[in-house]
Amino acid sequence: MKKYPFSKDELTIIDRYYVAGRTDGGKAKFKTPISSLENMRAFLNNETPCWMPNGDLITITPEIIPDNVARAFVQEADPTDRKGGPDMFGVQWVYEDSAGGSMVIPGNPILDDANDWKEVIHFPDVDSWDWAGSAKRNKDYLAGDDPIWTVQFSGMFERLISFMDFENAAVALIDEEQMDAVKELFSALTDLYIQILDKCIQYFHISGYLFHDDWGSQRSPFFSKQTWLEMIAPYVKRLVDHCHENGVIFELHSCGRTDSMIDVISSIGIDMWRPQPMNDIAKMYAEYGDKIKLGVRAPMFPPDTPDDVQIQAAKDLVAKYNTPGKYVFTSNFAESDVFRAALYEASRKAYLEH
Repeated sequence: MKKYPFSKDELTIIDRYYVAGRTDGGKAKFKTPISSLENMRAFLNNETPCWMPNGDLITITPEIIPDNVARAFVQEADPTDRKGGPDMFGVQWVYEDSAGGSMVIPGNPILDDANDWKEVIHFPDVDSWDWAGSAKRNKDYLAGDDPIWTVQFSGMFERLISFMDFENAAVALIDEEQMDAVKELFSALTDLYIQILDKCIQYFHISGYLFHDDWGSQRSPFFSKQTWLEMIAPYVKRLVDHCHENGVIFELHSCGRTDSMIDVISSIGIDMWRPQPMNDIAKMYAEYGDKIKLGVRAPMFPPDTPDDVQIQAAKDLVAKYNTPGKYVFTSNFAESDVFRAALYEASRKAYLEH
């Protein structure tokens, strides 16, 4: 990529990226020498980016998709205040204000045996959702040259949990009498997710797809590598491949400690993954940073944190992950303009030296 000398003028805030739940207007957008999408493409192509990607994108999770309301994560031009309720399969979610998210109340699964899924699970009619109307309402919101991301909540295992509760879902993955049925269900879910993905490509012209599927607890993965490779990987890979066939970036969101699985996670072509802090991210970066783009958590500061502390933290973050060819991204829902500007400036200057 062409190198652009850094100018302090770039730190001019020209707009903001809306973030659900924030009351300050969202993340600062700076006067960058190239577009955020061009910077992201360079980052993913193992070229030296202009700056460290830091949530420099627009998220579209429209109200027309029931999951987005159920999960309390509608992001669009005029987002609804509705949170919780039925997802696209009719599963009821309850919004917990203290947690800032929704959950299925455990103890009342709609599916007890995976073999019964065809009789119990009713798939939504995606074509009946008002895609054209949503695209029209969000035309101005999605205008510009920024990357446009959408989110698929409840991937394979999370969706199975929503149907069966955690214990039953975990058993179904390894129960020989249920495994074939689970595979059939996951295949049908993949078909559905591709259908939704194609609509998002057609109507919102997305450039990135964030796929949610939690695979670990605080201490370890929920299942073995063998189970993941047999029961989950083939369906996620179909989504990854479909994204790449359509020029869409695939980002993984997966909570829990799964650093021991990075070899298999990185093997199916996932572009980006931001592991939670309980993972040994430094080790993963050292061993696999050239195979998958890892996200590192930006520090969170109390509102009264002095500017110099935030600026130094930004410099330290850039210095820690500054190996050419092993670039990382970061993001924090609540980061300040001071930290964002410092991270941008520090990474701009560091990458000019590469």
